[in-house]
Amino acid sequence: MGCMDNAATPHAPLAGLRVLEVATGVAGPYAGRLLAMLGATVVKVEPAEGDPARTIPVDGGPQVSPSPLFVHLNAGKRSVGAESITPEEGLAWADVVLSDRVARDFGPWEDTGSVADPPMLVSVTAWGTGHDDPGSPSDELLVQAASGLLAATEQDGQLWRFPGWQSQYLAGAYAAAAALAGLGRHGRAEVTWVGAARSAVECQAAATLYGVTAPHGDEREEEVRQAGFQTNTFPSGAFACADGYVVPGTVRGKDWTTQCELYGRPDLVLDPRFSWRDRWRNREQLRAEIADWYLARTRREIFDLALKSGWSAGMVLSAQDVLTDPHLRERGFVGTVSGAARGPIPVRPWRVENTTAPTVVRLARRGEDDGWFQPRRPRSRPLWPVRNGLRVVELTWAWAGPFVGRFLASTGADVIRVEAGAHPDGWRTRFRLRDLGTAPGEQHAPTDVTYDASAQFNSLNRGKRAVSVDLSRPDGARVFRELVAAADVLVVNMNHRVLADRGLDGFVREQVERGLVHITMPALGAVGPDRAMPGFGMLTEAMGGFAARFGSPGEGARTSPTYYPDAVSGVHATVAVLAALAARAAGGPGAAIDFSQQEALWLQFGEGVVLAGQQGRSPARLGNAEPGAADAGVLSAADGHLAYVVATEQQARAVRELLERDGGTGGTALSEALTAWAAHRDTDAVREALRAAGARCVAVQHIRSLFHSGTLAAQRMLELVDHPVAGKRAYLGIPVALDGEPLRADGPAPMFDQHTDEVLTEWLDYSPERLAALRGDAAIGTVPKGSRPRARS
Repeated sequence: MGCMDNAATPHAPLAGLRVLEVATGVAGPYAGRLLAMLGATVVKVEPAEGDPARTIPVDGGPQVSPSPLFVHLNAGKRSVGAESITPEEGLAWADVVLSDRVARDFGPWEDTGSVADPPMLVSVTAWGTGHDDPGSPSDELLVQAASGLLAATEQDGQLWRFPGWQSQYLAGAYAAAAALAGLGRHGRAEVTWVGAARSAVECQAAATLYGVTAPHGDEREEEVRQAGFQTNTFPSGAFACADGYVVPGTVRGKDWTTQCELYGRPDLVLDPRFSWRDRWRNREQLRAEIADWYLARTRREIFDLALKSGWSAGMVLSAQDVLTDPHLRERGFVGTVSGAARGPIPVRPWRVENTTAPTVVRLARRGEDDGWFQPRRPRSRPLWPVRNGLRVVELTWAWAGPFVGRFLASTGADVIRVEAGAHPDGWRTRFRLRDLGTAPGEQHAPTDVTYDASAQFNSLNRGKRAVSVDLSRPDGARVFRELVAAADVLVVNMNHRVLADRGLDGFVREQVERGLVHITMPALGAVGPDRAMPGFGMLTEAMGGFAARFGSPGEGARTSPTYYPDAVSGVHATVAVLAALAARAAGGPGAAIDFSQQEALWLQFGEGVVLAGQQGRSPARLGNAEPGAADAGVLSAADGHLAYVVATEQQARAVRELLERDGGTGGTALSEALTAWAAHRDTDAVREALRAAGARCVAVQHIRSLFHSGTLAAQRMLELVDHPVAGKRAYLGIPVALDGEPLRADGPAPMFDQHTDEVLTEWLDYSPERLAALRGDAAIGTVPKGSRPRARS
């Protein structure tokens, strides 16, 4: 184990990679922190005035210097003052440059063409590199509003900001993925912090749109097809218990009956008020029936009961809980920071078999490494392109796992989904062809059932091929083994037992030894006492720090109606795979990556862990406030909602003067006065007036309006795809552009069993006779019950 003193860990996947970080704030430095955690040597070139993140408060409580946010983002890097290094020296030394400037402000640090062997330039900004404004950390609420995320959080008429700096963290993760995907191209990558990786807005839009909905078609079609299976289930959300809050899950059929057995209330199963159809409508009546059961038990008691019985439930963990949680302790997630700050800090992003991670990382003082930096030091390893034709096998479902294949497919990988007809991906969605709004074709009737037209599934699985292989049959398991033996990457995001229960874990371990990169993605990881928790988004929100900070300051915990942890896990898992592939391409071995979705989410709340260690408290719940701003919030105008940020006291005085001139109410809190003033004005008038007073203000966008207004199309975030069943539709792209071109995955999402014969012939040289025999034994080629087989390609 030992201390990582800002030098690359020798056996880490990115050891030898050189990263020059000229970005400040959150997004760019988070990309640098991820790369540093994976072994890259990251040199932070800090301006004379210092990175503004040094003074950004986590909440409204007492703060220390440097801020816990700065500590989390910058530990493990070397620090060089901007006055002690020239841009030409830095660019000649680096493999990757992380910038936070828009194109019109590019200067010497972005002039990669000025050196003979140019590094990869990754620019991550709030609104896009083509925008006039790069944005600032205090734009977080505005980015969430502009991306459609804020509208997607609506519950009981309230819109709630995602806590912390989620869009900027997510953009930073995309920036790390863009850097690794683009290495060897000597080009430029753009990432924005709203939806994916070109701007913060696009990054967050991607986080919203993949999971909440993929709007296309008419309203009725969306109602039929796009409701996620976590939506309107109950019991759900946060329940108060003896020592905090828990989040019960009621996603699978057995969850409801198992709960009722644990409650000692089997009568609830037969109560007509609480049937599957009526339970949500009567949720408050049901809450009254079961609330006392929760209040009589602790979080751990309820969680352990759930693990033992197979029910899905999660504890709402705070940042303070992370410091003592036995599961996270066994996994080595938290270590110690030394140097310019002291205390606990996340130190490992995921576990890799047969490797160790540092337990101590140093936070350098500004300029502390001026004497260490030698610009003419030769590079210790070449750049590595992730080659086209990479072979990837997916055993995945829902969002997080499929996103890894989606990203890899967009870089040229041949990605194969392995599915079985008995257990279709829940995101495929079963519905009749007549609900599509398109003609079903000559071979099919309007009443035929399809699993091939879900917008969510078709968005996340574009550019892949699908094979139908039943692993429960000996011949099917044999086919799977042969596919994996021919693959470079295996992605699994089911429970930690899925391979072992089928006798495949030893075989996969052997394949890792010959060079396979295998990532497994259970909610809480594959190792640790709590690893059996099911991987549903709201449970991960509870266990990963989100639920403890989301919602009104006056409540104890809340979950969102989104699948946000999947968005976070998908891009972080992509970084994990790309880093392992980079190590392998540079002569390293294969890798067995134990990826915890809980820990990935905690990485985006890492400042809270630092704060808890330094001050013995968890971050306060801020609602829609912006940390460090004089005022911020969401206003209801006559024709919609707006998000605003008043950054300074000077701006606050200007806004008060505006309200006094415009008939507003004086003498009350600024937020209250703004609420009353905006209520009878339209959004355009409110926005322009606040901007004129120096405040920042944007209209809250809805997913449908972003999709259909042309905004995403103008940002080149939409891909028009012609699907054999769903027809021609627009789908959300990946928010990363390499060399100015958005990452694209060729072709539509696969239909069930569409490519089975094709792939087994191409990859494994199966004969027609062998294919026919396997189909005859139902080892391959099964389709979901009730669906009609389609012609295979």
